[in-house]
Amino acid sequence: MNEHDVTPKLGDFLTHRHWVEALKLLKYQLKRKKTNRHFRTLEMSYYEKQETAFEKLLDVEYFNTRIANNLFYGLSKEFAVVPYTIPKSNLGLRRYKFMTCPMRVLYYAVGIYLLELSETYLRDYKSHKHIQSGYGGNLAINDNRELILKPDRIYYKSHYENFCKAIRMQNDGDTARKVIIRLDIQNYFDELNIPILLKFLDERVKPSVCNRMNFYKDTQAQIVSFFDFVAGGKLGIPQSDNNIISHFIGHLFLVFGDLFLDQELRDNEDSVETYAIIRYVDDLYVSITFKEQNKDLKSKFLNSLAPRIADCLHKELALRLNPKTALFDLINEDDRKALERNLKLVSEGNEIADENNVPPDKKIKDILSQLKTLHRFPIAPYFPEHSESDCGKGKFNNEIFKDALKGVYDEKVQQMLEMSDVKSRLKEVFLGSDGFDFELVNVYPIPTIILIMASADVRKEFRKFLLSKTRLTSRDIYLILIYLCQKGFSQDKLFEFLKKDPQMKQILDIFDREGLSSELPGYYALTEEQTLKIAQPHIVQQIRLRILAEQKENYSVALNHLLNEIQAICHLLDSSNTTLKKYDALKVIEYLTIKSVPHETKDRIRNLFDRRNYSPVSHADPVAESVAIEEYEIYRNHVDICLNYLL
Repeated sequence: MNEHDVTPKLGDFLTHRHWVEALKLLKYQLKRKKTNRHFRTLEMSYYEKQETAFEKLLDVEYFNTRIANNLFYGLSKEFAVVPYTIPKSNLGLRRYKFMTCPMRVLYYAVGIYLLELSETYLRDYKSHKHIQSGYGGNLAINDNRELILKPDRIYYKSHYENFCKAIRMQNDGDTARKVIIRLDIQNYFDELNIPILLKFLDERVKPSVCNRMNFYKDTQAQIVSFFDFVAGGKLGIPQSDNNIISHFIGHLFLVFGDLFLDQELRDNEDSVETYAIIRYVDDLYVSITFKEQNKDLKSKFLNSLAPRIADCLHKELALRLNPKTALFDLINEDDRKALERNLKLVSEGNEIADENNVPPDKKIKDILSQLKTLHRFPIAPYFPEHSESDCGKGKFNNEIFKDALKGVYDEKVQQMLEMSDVKSRLKEVFLGSDGFDFELVNVYPIPTIILIMASADVRKEFRKFLLSKTRLTSRDIYLILIYLCQKGFSQDKLFEFLKKDPQMKQILDIFDREGLSSELPGYYALTEEQTLKIAQPHIVQQIRLRILAEQKENYSVALNHLLNEIQAICHLLDSSNTTLKKYDALKVIEYLTIKSVPHETKDRIRNLFDRRNYSPVSHADPVAESVAIEEYEIYRNHVDICLNYLL
C-alpha cells in the first residue's frame, strides 16, 4: 500500500455542479409536493423535513470532504440506504430502497452525470422512426449545463398517456394484418446490469464526449462500485418513491434493447410491411404489420421471432422474459379487447385520472356504487381469479372498479370531496349499517384511502382498524404509510406503531433525526471533525473496499481491508518518520501503547495482523481458514474502541 498512489474516486468525474443540480432536482420535486398528490410519499415527506439543512449540502466543502474523496462509503448514518418491501398487485412484493437525504442527492448526481454523458447519443436515438419510448420524465440539460426543471419533465402523467395513446393507435384502423407483442421483463430494476450499461456507453458515445466527461475505465469502475454500494452488493438499481433518476437509468439501459430489437425486425422486409417499438421504461410493446394476411406465414414468423427476441435480450443485456409476455393478434376481436384491458391495468405508481367527459358528480356516483359492490366480495383483494364473480347480489369486476376509482384523481372530483353531502355519502358507504371491511382497501389502496381521508369519521375508524393489527404484513405497512403520507406525516400514534416492524423502525428512526447526521456521520463512533481528520485517499480507499466486502458478506476480504485501514490511520497519526510500507505490526502496537489503548484491544489489533496472514486472501495454503461474521465483528468492534482512544 503506497500513500503516494493516485487513488480513483468519484471526484475524478463527478463535479460540484452535478451535486448542485441534483439538489435542485430534489428541491423542485418537494416544491411540486405542495400541489401534486403524486409526491406525497414517505421519502418526499422525509426530505421535506430536511430542507432546512440543504444549505449545508450546497457547500462546496461538504462535497469535497465527503463525496469527491469517496468518504461517504464509510459514513453509515449520513449516507444510508435501507431496504423495505411494498406490495404489488395480488400477492406480489416489490423491493424498495429508502435513502437518507445526502444519499438521494448523491444518487441523483451520479444519474445526472450519466444523463449529461448520454444526451447527444439519446438525441440521435430519439430520431429513430420505428421507436417511441419514454420513462415518466424528460430530463434535459441546457447550454449552461443546468437541468431544465419544468413540471412535465419530472412528472410521469403526460409521458404515460402518450405511451398508452401510441399503443391504442396501433389498435385502430385496419388491423387485419397486425399483431402486437407485449414483452414483460422479469425483475427488471433488480436485474439491470450497470457494467453492461457502461460498456455500451463506452462503445457508443462519441470519444470527444467521453474525454470531456472523464469517462475512462477508472470512472466506469467507480460507477460500478457506487451502484454496488447502493444495491447492497447485489445487481440492479434502486426503486424508491419519486425516483426519476432510476426511471431514467432504467430507460437508458433499454435504449440499447430497443436498437437490438430494431435490428431483429428490420431484417425481415420480405414479410414485414412496417413495425413499431413502443416502450415506457420496461413496459415494452412491439407492433408488426405483415405484408399480407397469411395465417401460416404469420405463425411461422412469430414462432421464429419470439425466441430470437428472448435470446437477444438475454445475450446482450442479461435480461429474461417472464410468462406474462403476451401476443395480441388484432384480426381477432377478443385480442383487441384484451389489449385494451391490458392498457387499462394502470402500471403501479401511474395513477392517472380517466380523460373522458363524464361529469364529476357522475364520477362520484360511480365511485360510491363500486365501493358498495366491492364490499359484497371480500375474497377479491388477493385472488384475481375471483375478481369477477356473481353471488346474486350484483357483480364485482376488478377492472371496472379500478377504472371508476381513478376518478379520484380528477381535480373537480377532489374539490367535490370537500362538500358536506359527499362526505355524508362516503360515511354511509364506509360506516353504514352493512359496515365495510377495511381489508378491502388493499384492492386499490391509494385512491380508496384518499376517499377515506375526506371524512373525519371514516378516517377515525380506518385509523382504529390500522392500529388493531397484531402482526404487520407488508400490506398493512403500506396502508399505514399511505394514510400518514395523505395526512402530511404529522405526529400520529401510527408512526410509532409502524416501528413494530424492524425495517420500518430503522427508516422511521432516520425520519425522526434532526439534521443530516453530519455531527456523528457513522464512521464508527467518531465525530465529524475526527472522521475528516483521517480522510486521506489511501485510507478512504480501504474504507470503501471494506464496506463493499461487508455487503457481499466476504469477511475474509473485509478483514484484510480493516487491517489496512487501522494500520494506515495509526501511521497517519503517529509522529514516526517510518514509511507506511515499513510501518508494521510492531510499530502499530508501540504507538497504541503510547496512546494508552486498553490491553485487550491492543492484543486484538496485534492478532488482527496475525489473522490476516493465515486467511484465504493472504495465504493460499489449504489450512487457511475463512473469516466468519462473528469473528470479524469482534475485530471491527476493537478497531472502533482503538479509534476512540487515538482520536
